[in-house]
Amino acid sequence: MSVNNYDKPKRKIQLSIIAIITILIIALSYFIYYRYQQSKTIILPVENYFIESNTEGINLIGEKWLKKYMGQYQQKYLSRNKKIINYTIDSINVLENNIIQINFSVVPKKLNENLAFLLNGAVQEDKIQCQWVLWFSEKPTSNENSIYTVTKFQRPAGYDLEKYNTSGEKEKDEYKNKYVNEVPYKEQKYTYKIQDRILYVSYDSGKAWKEVPVSLEALVQVGDGKAYYNKLQEGSYVITPEKTAFIYGGSRESELMITYTEDMGENWSTAKINSDLDSARVRFCSFPSVKVGYAIVAGGRAMSQEGQSIYQTTDGGTTWKEMGAGPRTSLLYSGGFIDEKVGFMSYPKIEGAETNFYRTEDGGKTFEPIVLPVVKEQWMGVTLEPFIQPEIPYVEQGQLFLLVGQGEQGDFKGGTVMAKYKSNDGGKTWVFVQLEDHPIEEIG
Repeated sequence: MSVNNYDKPKRKIQLSIIAIITILIIALSYFIYYRYQQSKTIILPVENYFIESNTEGINLIGEKWLKKYMGQYQQKYLSRNKKIINYTIDSINVLENNIIQINFSVVPKKLNENLAFLLNGAVQEDKIQCQWVLWFSEKPTSNENSIYTVTKFQRPAGYDLEKYNTSGEKEKDEYKNKYVNEVPYKEQKYTYKIQDRILYVSYDSGKAWKEVPVSLEALVQVGDGKAYYNKLQEGSYVITPEKTAFIYGGSRESELMITYTEDMGENWSTAKINSDLDSARVRFCSFPSVKVGYAIVAGGRAMSQEGQSIYQTTDGGTTWKEMGAGPRTSLLYSGGFIDEKVGFMSYPKIEGAETNFYRTEDGGKTFEPIVLPVVKEQWMGVTLEPFIQPEIPYVEQGQLFLLVGQGEQGDFKGGTVMAKYKSNDGGKTWVFVQLEDHPIEEIG
C-alpha cells in the first residue's frame, strides 16, 4: 500500500514534536533531579564543625580542618553562586592555646558579594580574602586520635575587641581618659590648666600662666573616691585678680589646707584649715571679699549619708575657725557664699522632702529651707517637673541669679537645659526667669 505524499510532512512534524517533548521531559526531569540534589546539599556552620585527627600542633589541625570545611563549597550539586574552585592559605598564626587565626584566599566559581558574606570575607580583585579566628576544643577518642571542634568563630577585629574588653586594658584606658589624660583648659578670662602634672592659673584668657606652688598629688588627693589628675573638683577653688585660692587635703594622709595669692601669682601663702578630717569627699571654696572666706568640706560617707563642716577666715586665709555644720546629712552636692554672711548649700533631691536647697545668713551657724517655684514643662505629650538640682547662686551685674539643673538622670531636651531664677531679697525668695542651655564641659 503506497503512502500518501501529503502524509509524509505531517509524519515528520509529529516525530519532531515527539522529539522536542522528549527532550523537554528529559531536561525537566534533570532539572527536577538537580534541584532535588541541591536541596539535599547543605553547608554546615563553622561553629561545631569538627575533624578527627592525630596530628600534633594546632596550626596543622587548623589546616586540616579548613580543608575539610571548604570541601563543602566544592560539592557537585552546589549552587554556582556558592561554589568555589579552590582556596589557598596565606598564613596560620597561633594566638593562644587552641586559638588560631587563618588568613586564606578563595577563588569562586562566580565572584559575588553574597558568597563573600557567607564566607565572612571581602572581595578583593578576583578573589575573596578571609581572616578567621577559630577556637578549638579537643576531645580524645579511643583510637588515640582526638576530635577537634570549633567552639567559637570571629574575625580578627572581634577577637581584638574581646581581648581588649576582658584583659583589663579597656579599664586602664577608660581610667586614663577620665582621670589622667590632659584636657583643654576652659577658655575664659580667669582660668587654670594642668599640664605636665603642674597646675597653672591665668588672668588673661590663657596668654600668660603662673605656676601654683602645690604638687598635683596634694591638690587632687581625695579621702573618698578616685582622684582626678586632669581637673580640679568644681567649686574647690577661686580665681580672681584680687584672690586666687585652692583648697585641698582633708584625709588621714594630709591635713585640710589652702594655698592662695592676692597679687595674681607673684606671691603665695599656705595655711592649715583643719587637721582632724580623715575622708573628705568634696571641698568648696568661697571668698566673697579678700579677707573673709569660707571652706565647706563634706566627708565620712556611710551609704548615702555624710557630715559637713563649715570653716571661716576673716584674715584672708591665715587662720580659720569652724562655724557650723550642714543642715542635712545627705551627700552634699554644692555649697558657697555670696557675701560675708549669706551662703547656700544644695543636696540631691529626695522624694517627699520639702526642699534640697538651704540658705544661711549668719556665716553657716544656722540654715533655713528655701522652696523654689516649680517649673513645669510639656515634652512628648507629658507634663514634667525636670528641674530639681539647684546650683549655688551667683551675682551678675549686681543681680542675684540661680541655675537649677535636672540631676544626674535628667534627660529633658538632652539633660543640659536648666531653669534660671532671680532673687531681689538676697536669696530668700526666687522667681523663674527663663530656660537656658548649659552644655556639660570638661575643664582642666
